[in-house]
Amino acid sequence: MYNDFFGLKETPFTIAPDPRYLFMSERHRDALAHLLYGIGAGGGFVLLTGEVGTGKTTVCRCLLEQLPANVRLAYILNPKLNAIELMATMCDELGIEYDPRESSLKTFTDLLSRRLLDNHEQGLNTVLMIDEAQNLSVEVLEQIRLLTNLETNQKKLLQIILIGQPELQELLAKKELRQLAQRITARYHLRPLSLNETKSYLEHRLRIAGVMRPVFKGKAIKLIHKASGGIPRLINVISDRAMLGAFAENLHHVDVRTVNKAVSEVLGEKTDMAENGSLVNHWKWAVPTLLVGLTLGVTAWSFGLFNDAVGTSSEQQPEHIAQLADSSQAASINEQTTKVGETDESSIKTNDVAGENVRENISKTPSELAEEFWGEQSWDRSGAIASQNLLALWGVSYLPFQSPDACSFAANYGLGCDQGMTDWKFLSQLNRPANLKFTTAQGGDFWGTLIEIQDQSVVMQFGENQVMIERKKINPMWTGEYRLFWKKPAGFRDPVGIGSRGAEIIWLTNFIEMSEGITIEPDNVFSEQVADWLALFQMEHGLISDGILGKHSIMMINNLAEPSIPKLFVERLQVEK
Repeated sequence: MYNDFFGLKETPFTIAPDPRYLFMSERHRDALAHLLYGIGAGGGFVLLTGEVGTGKTTVCRCLLEQLPANVRLAYILNPKLNAIELMATMCDELGIEYDPRESSLKTFTDLLSRRLLDNHEQGLNTVLMIDEAQNLSVEVLEQIRLLTNLETNQKKLLQIILIGQPELQELLAKKELRQLAQRITARYHLRPLSLNETKSYLEHRLRIAGVMRPVFKGKAIKLIHKASGGIPRLINVISDRAMLGAFAENLHHVDVRTVNKAVSEVLGEKTDMAENGSLVNHWKWAVPTLLVGLTLGVTAWSFGLFNDAVGTSSEQQPEHIAQLADSSQAASINEQTTKVGETDESSIKTNDVAGENVRENISKTPSELAEEFWGEQSWDRSGAIASQNLLALWGVSYLPFQSPDACSFAANYGLGCDQGMTDWKFLSQLNRPANLKFTTAQGGDFWGTLIEIQDQSVVMQFGENQVMIERKKINPMWTGEYRLFWKKPAGFRDPVGIGSRGAEIIWLTNFIEMSEGITIEPDNVFSEQVADWLALFQMEHGLISDGILGKHSIMMINNLAEPSIPKLFVERLQVEK
């Protein structure tokens, strides 16, 4: 209806899964990578979960287009089946003939077993993928687990991918399914789009539909993201209704007022963001704010702060920080770095940035800062949310109900856990993202995730909010307590020294040969030569020079040997002890 009005070739925001409109965010690419890994892993279960409308089916369709030639896939879309129906459907998908009147599980198991062995002998991998798997019964899931018992001496004959809503995680946490849960080799939880991704998503769909110019104003995009929660399906529904409303009012841009109406009509909700507001409400806050602003301006001028404030624009923030934050409070990065709709909001943004920078020079108590970090979120008192965010940086999907101890859970992925009391200097040496414990007089204890150290500032994540703040401002809140994860070499359990043997020694001697060109013989024995080299390495990297291979020495080696592990990206650091 509105296509000609906006110059569109077709409607951009339908909910039909048109592959031409596929938008692969970083989250969707990660999810696809997990599925592709699962197909090639050779046995076990791979789990992909996500809220309704986050794009799980989109990822599945993308996977189907990228299947290796040696894969034979059984794709089940309707999981509300009993065990017999499931086996029959698998036979249908794999082209196995059977008697339609057959009702014996043994017969179906034998048929499937023969086909799996035939595929294996031909060098083919067989994959069972079940969508909407949260609807599976416990009995059917147990039957699926039994199918993974079909194996040779080298590998399992069937790889299974389960895709479903978050309830699937709860289902698999049941005691009677613990054997299945132990066979899950990879998990990924697909999260909604961030604010920047929502903006890119809207622009992408409009571009495919034939319009290159901006259609949605900056604040309208923020409201769409807030109302939809970043869920692509809801973004489509709200955006389609908003464009229809703009067409009805002969508006060539979609503004906040139009999106407010669309949200109310689509979701039955009223939002609290307004573009202009009523004249009465405007002056209720405008006059006091003007007086306060004038007072602050005079004070800032008298202390020489005004020039600094004007000279510090939002464009001076590092570009990569602008992509971190999903939502914003007074202290969030996103408020200063997200650039949308600049054409029609430039004068407002100029005043906002100047005022924000003046306010930044006014000291805030630790409790006030902490409240800004969390906004309307529930504070993380136990550290469970921080552990979830930290493990996500390692590519591990962790939900607290899976295991109350994040360290024990991380061990399943070959990760060790390091925790205790420390300072910024040692954290920068280890160069690992870490969970930090904070406390304030009013707010009590809470946890956050340290993502980056940059000069005298740090990037922290509190729940879903990411913020940049000077270390001197966060120091009064930090208790010094930390927790981080690190990658263990194969075979490592406890610190080892002279005389030890094992896979971890081979890992160390291989690194020595790679980095120094020194051949260690035999390579599986911790000799005095190895101890001497390690002691010198420890001294050069600020560790206790004891010649014993422990977790901190391993972290330092991994900094050089493992470029893919998450790091703090410490640059130009001037450490305050």
